[in-house]
Amino acid sequence: MEIENANQIHAALMSRGLSCRSWALTKGYNPRTVQKCVQMFAPNTGLKPKWGKVSQTILRDLSVEIDFDLMGCRHG
Repeated sequence: MEIENANQIHAALMSRGLSCRSWALTKGYNPRTVQKCVQMFAPNTGLKPKWGKVSQTILRDLSVEIDFDLMGCRHG
């Protein structure tokens, strides 16, 4: 599945039976922080978190969850 925008990230989570909020809570993240990160750093924005370690960690964990590289590099 190709993911280009925030709505497609949400759809990928939903296909796994998760909402963005439920995923955030199970991973120990603030749901608003995850929502903001998804909106700000979705692939179509062209933005990547440079300094925010929390944002980088969220995107890395989301990449693993939805099996799509949101960081522009390979994940395990």
